[in-house]
Amino acid sequence: MTSRLVLLLWFGLFCGLAVAFSWPLPLHLATHLTGAPSGDTGVYVWNLWVFRHEVLHQQMPLQTGTVLSLSPRVDLTLHNYTLFMDILAYPLIGPLGLVRAFNVVYLAMMALTAWCTARLAWALCGRHWESWLAGVAFAFSPVLMARSTAHFSLVAAAPLSVLLLIMVKAEGKGRARDAVAAGATLAWAAFCDIYYAVYGVLLIGAWILASVVSISRADRLEGSSAFARRVTRGLVIVAATFVAAIALQGGLVQVAGLRISMRSLYTPMLVLTLLVVLHALVVWTPKIEWRYRFAPWHAWFAAVMVVTAATLLSPVLMTYGQRLLQGRMAGPAIYWRSSPPGVDLLAFVMPNPTSPWFGGPFKAWIEAQRVDGFAELTGALPLVALAVIGVAWVWAGWRPARRRWLWMPAVFAMLALGPFVHVAGINTHIPGPWALLRYVPIVGLARSPSRFVVLVALGVALLFAMALVAIGQRWPHRRRLVLGVLTAVLLVELAPVPRTLYDARTPQVFHRIAADPREDVRVLSLPFGVRDGTSSLGDFNPLTQYQQTTHGKRLVGGYLSRVTREQKQSMLRFPVLDSLMTLSAPGPATALTEHQRRRAFASRDRFMLAANLAYVVTDDRRTSPALRAYAIELFRLEALESGEGYTLYAPHPDADAIQQAFMAPPLTPLPESSSRGGQAARRAP
Repeated sequence: MTSRLVLLLWFGLFCGLAVAFSWPLPLHLATHLTGAPSGDTGVYVWNLWVFRHEVLHQQMPLQTGTVLSLSPRVDLTLHNYTLFMDILAYPLIGPLGLVRAFNVVYLAMMALTAWCTARLAWALCGRHWESWLAGVAFAFSPVLMARSTAHFSLVAAAPLSVLLLIMVKAEGKGRARDAVAAGATLAWAAFCDIYYAVYGVLLIGAWILASVVSISRADRLEGSSAFARRVTRGLVIVAATFVAAIALQGGLVQVAGLRISMRSLYTPMLVLTLLVVLHALVVWTPKIEWRYRFAPWHAWFAAVMVVTAATLLSPVLMTYGQRLLQGRMAGPAIYWRSSPPGVDLLAFVMPNPTSPWFGGPFKAWIEAQRVDGFAELTGALPLVALAVIGVAWVWAGWRPARRRWLWMPAVFAMLALGPFVHVAGINTHIPGPWALLRYVPIVGLARSPSRFVVLVALGVALLFAMALVAIGQRWPHRRRLVLGVLTAVLLVELAPVPRTLYDARTPQVFHRIAADPREDVRVLSLPFGVRDGTSSLGDFNPLTQYQQTTHGKRLVGGYLSRVTREQKQSMLRFPVLDSLMTLSAPGPATALTEHQRRRAFASRDRFMLAANLAYVVTDDRRTSPALRAYAIELFRLEALESGEGYTLYAPHPDADAIQQAFMAPPLTPLPESSSRGGQAARRAP
């Protein structure tokens, strides 16, 4: 069988497996999704729609005026925009419809990721069956299957495998085509997910570091090293005793009459961790050798790669550069303890939580960690793969030909643990590498450390293929039997079927809005707000943007992965919106101040005219009676239609009031202290 036939067979099998592992989605491609439209899945569907919408309107698709539409067109460069999938879906949306096109692209991304990983594994081990299993172990791992319920972009992990494949084939050759391919793949990764662009840079950096640096154990100098070991061991014991005393006595320690108070274990555990690392370095005594030898092609290879990536990413980089020059950076301030948590240490060896047969308790445990825990914190690696690696290591005497294939996934696993290590749901306060790396420019863009587990799953899949080859070489007469049994067991372990599906159909009220031929009108949804990946003003539901794909009208509020502080403040300058965000904020009901109410009513008709507000929609399950009554009075709302949990209203501005508003002087800016709608509610990214 020729190589091309093998590759075609692989892709066909992966496509079939993608269909099987998404069952019964293939029966409901036009009406259901694997994630809730009210969550991130709905926003990813919106990405496909807004890209096509902007192109059809002959606008730059990296900007949009469909959300946050009272401000200038917002740029989407730091939004999780999935440009690669948007382009793939563009020609499909017309003949297939939006939801069906989204699902087809999703299935294709699973198959493509598996196929590219199998190609990489084949380059490393040269065996077809083993390589195909590596593709299965990564693309259909619990790590990616769990994230397919919310983070559509993370399923498109093929660029990571392709980038490693290029580095494997390019090592030591210095070919221009490899530099161009590496740069293009970095751009491809960025067009799939901004996290994958960062991961691609880290993979290249780790590859280069492994090539130029050698770490081994140095010879001991008995006299000095013995003394150093005793000193560091004593410091570790003292620090551990101090930490234990703080933990037992509630943060208050008395030493020789001196009272030492600690509110938490973060700083003591940092000191203890540093001392333990120092002691380990003294005991092990690493010897670092610099093996780099300069070659002229190194510089031009790097230059070609960077220029290629920059050229393909130039539209994004130009917009991002404008942000830098104007000081309009979107993103929260990073503090010592405020980073999102990483994967629990035990989650790596947890049975598959996506399995409907035995994964229920494990899925429930992960979901108990945080609201979006299943999609963010699932770190389960295939137990079959881990077992095969262990057997090959112990009984077959196998070791990877290059140690980088061991330490690279180990390093990324430490990053995936987050800033502080959690074990069985308990914060040990032990700092991990991410506690410092999250402050590094560019690297810090990957602000959710738990997603580094994607790189861990890729590394384990490759080790799995290598270990299978070693076992086959150790017991060649049993190779086919072993591979057949392992294939069956692996598929059973990874199978997530039947998948939980979510209804993608929108209520009738939004179809009524869609029937309005006017294109320049706006829709305001209640509760109202502005939301990004880390905070919220008011309470904006991303489901609103998914519903926008049905009616196509501009929204007053909106959600983007990153919203600048200036964009948030611009919304608060409208007294009407400030009052709505105050009443929409989750938590205990907040009453408007008299000043807020008076300004909102004074500017309401001018606002409705300027915004060309045509419809107000209330989510009846989430809109409080106070907010509904206030909106009805403020906008003089007339109910048009109600059903399926939503009520559609038409606002009625007063013509005489509008005329008077044009003659009235401008309103004074809203005092910062009275703007309670601007209180940001923290939420998981």
